[in-house]
Amino acid sequence: MKLALLPGNRFNPWHFQAYRCLKDDPEITVFRAESEIQERYDRCTDDAFPFAFERIDFDTQAGPLLRRLLNAAGTRWLEREPRIFPFHERLRGFDVLQSWELFTDWSAEALRAHERFGTPLAVMVWDNIPFNMERNPERRAMKERVAASADLFIVHTERSRRMLDVEGVPAGRIAFINPGVDTKAFCPGPSTREAFGLDDGDFVILFVGWLLPRKGIDFLLLALRELLHDPSVESRRLKLMMVGSGPGRERVESLLDRLGIREACVFAGSLPYGRMRDAFRSADCFVLPSIATPTWQEQFGMALIEAMACGTPVVTTSSGAIPEIVGDCGLLCQPDDFVSLHAALRRLALEPSLRNDLAEAGRARALEHFGLQRFADELSALYVNLA
Repeated sequence: MKLALLPGNRFNPWHFQAYRCLKDDPEITVFRAESEIQERYDRCTDDAFPFAFERIDFDTQAGPLLRRLLNAAGTRWLEREPRIFPFHERLRGFDVLQSWELFTDWSAEALRAHERFGTPLAVMVWDNIPFNMERNPERRAMKERVAASADLFIVHTERSRRMLDVEGVPAGRIAFINPGVDTKAFCPGPSTREAFGLDDGDFVILFVGWLLPRKGIDFLLLALRELLHDPSVESRRLKLMMVGSGPGRERVESLLDRLGIREACVFAGSLPYGRMRDAFRSADCFVLPSIATPTWQEQFGMALIEAMACGTPVVTTSSGAIPEIVGDCGLLCQPDDFVSLHAALRRLALEPSLRNDLAEAGRARALEHFGLQRFADELSALYVNLA
């Protein structure tokens, strides 16, 4: 089988590790764009993928020089969205196409190939907000065409399934499967705190993600300030380790200084994916303080299942699909609420038995629901049925 994957500029090791494990060893070609976002993901990829890669350019990267400059200027100052050059002709000869989300140019190109060559089309959907990304009428029309014509929609949460239902996709064209994590690699193990500049006596709070407001890092810093001034935990040496990069570092640095908590924080930067298990094992708890925006709610949170697989207690918020993923194996807080986040972290700092209970429950949940090979096997079956 020849499988074409169209992830845009979102090719990363945590979402695509299962494709190494597909049955019958399909021939996989990844069509992706090179961008600042993709470069950040590539820095986290410490192992080669056995796929062929095809580069797709944005209209700010290729074409006549004057047009590129005008497009780039509009993108920077006029909120223009870069558009990819048409490439559906290059999708001829594949047995299955898989794109991501209804509203992307990638799905539009996959749909053109589907209509022209009759190639089966699956769309993997993480979005969970009905009628999202429709401010542009052209994009709304394209979404409606994809919803009406794609053969299959692959979802990972009940919220995504219900979003598609609201937008008119029949239940028979929606397949629900849980993503997976390598529970043999992401498993409880020895701490490597020294490598991160941490001491054994520290109570380590771990954050993993983009340093963007929607990931809630600002509220975590506020909660940390509360902890540092909380007499009940003053005997604990509190440390926040932040693993991640992207736009927002300057904002975070400024907030650290304003709150006076810089000495309690460690920036680990973007780690190779192979080292992420070390970060989870070195933490006393993992925090994903995600908040919602008008166009985005937490769609899954892969770091949640990685933390649970490592036996790291989880504190998170009830934003988007998070409650589905964590179940009763973590402490859930209100989004945008540093007070409730402080209370949850205080509990974990003071109650080692609670940390142990959450660690055991999280590991069990990861093993039961989020195994990597099961994810790969279910994907394989979907592709075979489509082809």
